[in-house]
Amino acid sequence: MDTQENLGAEESPTEVDLSELVEMINEISERQEKNSRQLTQVLRENVNFQNQVRQGMYDELENLKETQRGEQFTPILKAIAAVCVEYRSLLNDDSISKKGRRTLQLLFDELEDILSEYDAEVFRSRKGEPRKPLLTKIINTISTDDQNLHNTIAKSRRAGVIRNGRPLYREFVDVYVFDATLTTNKHKSEFARTD
Repeated sequence: MDTQENLGAEESPTEVDLSELVEMINEISERQEKNSRQLTQVLRENVNFQNQVRQGMYDELENLKETQRGEQFTPILKAIAAVCVEYRSLLNDDSISKKGRRTLQLLFDELEDILSEYDAEVFRSRKGEPRKPLLTKIINTISTDDQNLHNTIAKSRRAGVIRNGRPLYREFVDVYVFDATLTTNKHKSEFARTD
């Protein structure tokens, strides 16, 4: 009887092996599900990353194509801008006949059309506008007692040409510069008048 009781008290070797196997299979199954979820997530992220890289490369390629198309013409456009701006004053020359003036006007219009086709434009600052340092070159400064006029355009001497925010040909301008001594002198002269 002792032998039967001992056998009954202990699990049989096959039951132990089966329960361990079931437990191992459950663990393996859980790990496999976890790995499957992680793999799915990594694949999604990889697809998103590949799409982003492709889109970025496509955008860069398009930008480079656009830049390539335009930048190669920059030296020519600068020369056209120089001719357009420097010689436009000939239209005001009284020694040129009406027919010659008309021909010159057509020539300058054609040059401006060429500049326009390549996103360049002739510009001229108006009096009182703030000076744009990258686009203008100061030829003369004019002292003023009005602090609000400081670094604003007093006169545009020669037009400029701009393309994509960068100058092809800089505008020549006269600029107001605030001079505090003028204000002091103005107050002194006003004070002297009241005496």
